[in-house]
Amino acid sequence: MKKSLNVKADVLDILKAVLFATLISLGLVLVFAIIIKYAALPTGVITPVNIGIKVVSVLLGTLIGFKNAQNGLLKGAICGIVYMLFTFFIFAALSGFKDVKFSWIDLVTLPIAGAISGVIAVNIKAHRQRA
Repeated sequence: MKKSLNVKADVLDILKAVLFATLISLGLVLVFAIIIKYAALPTGVITPVNIGIKVVSVLLGTLIGFKNAQNGLLKGAICGIVYMLFTFFIFAALSGFKDVKFSWIDLVTLPIAGAISGVIAVNIKAHRQRA
């Protein structure tokens, strides 16, 4: 019974983290689009900034969304993968599924960023619970 409660809590943590990460990502992409419109930035800047936005979004999403202070590495990696797939679908739908390209960089960086931020989030939560 306790294990099923932990699984439910872990799944809920992952879903909350993905939701927060997606909302943060949408906000940051909107801000970046406004900056690009009014600043004369070269097009080579767009891809690295988008990767940075995604990594920061996963980091903040896990810090906000994780409440259960265990399995941070696994939950974070899963969060990164689910976030990647979810945002891929959202941005593909927004473009009408035209010129949709899968990014291998996202497949590598987001699970790693999720795992690292999951460990950080779980350790912060555990430290707060002990204090």
